Amino acid sequence: MRTLSTLLLLPALLLAACGDDDASIMRFTGIMDATTVRVSAETPGRLLSLHADEGEPVYRDSVLAVIETERLGYQIDQNDARLAELAHQTEAATLRLRAARIQRDNLLRRYERFRSLLAQDAVTQQTVDDLQTQVDAANAELAAAEAALAGSRSKRAQIQAGLSIVRKQQSDARITSPIDGRVLLRYAEAGELLGPGAPVFELADLRDMWTRIYMSETQLPALRLGQQVRLHVDGSDTVFEGTVSWISDKAEFTPKTILTEETRTALVYAVKVKVRNRNDILKIGMPVTVSLPRGE
Repeated sequence: MRTLSTLLLLPALLLAACGDDDASIMRFTGIMDATTVRVSAETPGRLLSLHADEGEPVYRDSVLAVIETERLGYQIDQNDARLAELAHQTEAATLRLRAARIQRDNLLRRYERFRSLLAQDAVTQQTVDDLQTQVDAANAELAAAEAALAGSRSKRAQIQAGLSIVRKQQSDARITSPIDGRVLLRYAEAGELLGPGAPVFELADLRDMWTRIYMSETQLPALRLGQQVRLHVDGSDTVFEGTVSWISDKAEFTPKTILTEETRTALVYAVKVKVRNRNDILKIGMPVTVSLPRGE
């Protein structure tokens, strides 16, 4: 199964706005991050080839790697042969059913005719009873032929279902990218034997990135979902426009990476800010400063 994760789970640093020339602006320091996708092998087997490397761009549905499927091909051939054999068995069962139905109908007509003759004392009761026995036997043969044909059709459906599974495994042996993005990590090399679920690549769409900042309860009223904020790249004059996409509804203690002992014991609220990565300037792990008005 393909899974979402976040890279560099480092909490953003809280920076109180103090000593700034503009007291109406609050500033917080965060670490840029991106939502990642771990692409794993769904079909077990030997990794034949890799078509992407770390740092390279990839596109949705493009082939990233190929797993050896020779054994799956043998299974498909085996199931195809079983289906061919079953087709002959089904044809034989159909002919048997047709013959049993003709035999039963003939006996049934003869039985009805002899019953009429019995009413006229033209035949004996034993003759009618013997025909009744033959009709019963013909009905049993007809039921058996119907069951054989139904069993043949059921077996065919079972083989076809198994064949669909094998073909799906064969299709899954071509590992494709679920997103437009970039390769962050490669976990395997060509020639390695992979089990189901073994990670092969970790991808990220670096066009849309995010950072997490922490605000105190007194600062929180100045913020709202969808609010536009400014992100400054540390050590640069580059500025990005960001959007507040999530505000935690529960307070937590300031992460241990916060600068002072005093702030570490403070209760804060996590805030997630999304930003469009213009010209691929932002990188995972890059420190940025988030600015927003202090409010009334």
